[in-house]
Amino acid sequence: MKGYKFKFEKILNLRIRQEEQEEDKYLFLKKELNDIKNKIKTIKSEKEDVFEHLRDQENDLTLNISLRRYLKELKAREAAAQKKKEEKKEAIKEQLKVLMEKKKERKTMEKLKEQEIEKFVKEFLEDEQKELDEIGRHYSMGGRLT
Repeated sequence: MKGYKFKFEKILNLRIRQEEQEEDKYLFLKKELNDIKNKIKTIKSEKEDVFEHLRDQENDLTLNISLRRYLKELKAREAAAQKKKEEKKEAIKEQLKVLMEKKKERKTMEKLKEQEIEKFVKEFLEDEQKELDEIGRHYSMGGRLT
C-alpha cells in the first residue's frame, strides 16, 4: 500500500525477535527436561537389573555387597535427577510466563498496526471519494477536465 508506513515497525520487529528468543529458551528447557526424564528411566531400568542380579546371585556374598553399593549409588543419582527435574519444571513454568508476556506485547503492537492500517485505508478511501465527487460536480456543471 503506497504511502503507508507503520511508525512503530522497528519496535514490532524487536518484539517479534524477543518473542522468538524466549520461545527458543522455552523449547531448550523442555528438551533438557526430556533428557532428564530419559536419564531417570535409564536409572530405573538399571536398578531393576541390579535387583534381578541380587535375586539371582544371593549366594555370592562379595557380588551381593558390590551390587548393593551400586544400587545405593543409583538411588542417589535418581534422587539428584528427580531434584533436577523439579527445578527444570519450575524454570519451564517461569519461562512460559515470560514467553506469554512477550506474545502479549507483540500482539498489542500488531493490533496497533492493524488499527493504523484500517485508519489509513479509511482516510484514503474518503479522499478518493472526495476526488470522485469533485470530478462528478465538475462534469455535472458542464465543465471539462483540462
